[in-house]
Amino acid sequence: MFSSSVISRVRTTQMIETDTDSCRLRNASLEDGVDATEFIRGLGLSMPETREAIDAHWRRLWVDNPAMACDGPKPPLGWVLEKNDRMVGFFCNVPLLYYFGERRVIVAVASQWGLDKRHRRKIHRLAGAYFNQDHADILMATTANSSAGRIFRHYGAGRIPQPDYEQVLYWIIDGGGFIGAAMKRKNVAPFITSVLSTTTRPLVGFALAMGWRRPKGHEEKVDLIGVEDIDDRFDDLWKRKQAEAERLLACRMASNLRWHFGDTQCEKGTRILAHRRGGLRGYAVVMREDEVGIGLKRLRIADLFVETNDEVVVNDLLSAAYEYGREQGCHILEWVGMPTDLRQIAHRHSPFIRTLPTWPLYYKTMDVGLTSSLERQTAWYITPYDGDTTLV
Repeated sequence: MFSSSVISRVRTTQMIETDTDSCRLRNASLEDGVDATEFIRGLGLSMPETREAIDAHWRRLWVDNPAMACDGPKPPLGWVLEKNDRMVGFFCNVPLLYYFGERRVIVAVASQWGLDKRHRRKIHRLAGAYFNQDHADILMATTANSSAGRIFRHYGAGRIPQPDYEQVLYWIIDGGGFIGAAMKRKNVAPFITSVLSTTTRPLVGFALAMGWRRPKGHEEKVDLIGVEDIDDRFDDLWKRKQAEAERLLACRMASNLRWHFGDTQCEKGTRILAHRRGGLRGYAVVMREDEVGIGLKRLRIADLFVETNDEVVVNDLLSAAYEYGREQGCHILEWVGMPTDLRQIAHRHSPFIRTLPTWPLYYKTMDVGLTSSLERQTAWYITPYDGDTTLV
């Protein structure tokens, strides 16, 4: 249970509006955590199971969140739509700490939201509350499906100015395992899947051993560490990287990284690859994102942060990530997002490419002083670390 002191400190429950069919929209509070979890799970999304895990989930997003420790008024925690005191809609609002140059920026991320199917026509009551909120500089969705994309566009949100953002780069580590998963996705008969997986594994393994279509670098210069090992050297790297250019950066101070990739993410096998020869020159965060239904074992690069985007360091980190994936028995190493100059380096390692079914990232500036700046492609540094892609 949450203590009464915690609840009173962050509680923002208040009536916003009531319509003619007795649906009530109000601000969310920590007290809504259990009901919100059950409601979201009922919509088919994965959520914590035990009461302890549920409490920890919402406390992490709404209490321990570094953005909530900033001075000044806070964005709402979210919104609840009720009918007869029963939750029929929920919208989680997660504030995140960013910087544009030296300026602190609060980004409000749309996360874990939906409505009971009998009340879906009221989506604009929840969405309207989100898009009319106070105390946020930018609104953002990083995991939007086609329906969410239409809603964001309706309220004036746009895509980030990076035309290839929806293209996913990947390298095959285990050809047999990858082909087997691909065949299962296409509902190919199990016998044929088994034969293809068995016969192609040695051929793909030989090609990879010859250096074809895999990242190449000096992985021996990279150390594998845990989230608990993120130290002051990460603060120093953050300061140097922040000073390189005026652009929008999610805060990567050591405390923020430990919060973001903390206990919950460690359950996903999150590890840090740190290039620490001659000081910390860059790091990559990797985590497992398996598709259990088809048996695909995926290692995803969750963040990549390198001083001056040094190509040698990036190459070493990519090579280390690939080797770590091999040690863990993964089938593919996947790269989503990343700034264009980093993607150009990745392309020199001959990745395969697939396109996401929908554009995932939309934003809207609430502070007009940021609007023109964020129209520049060079003003963005987006990785899966941004928004809620790897947070929940």
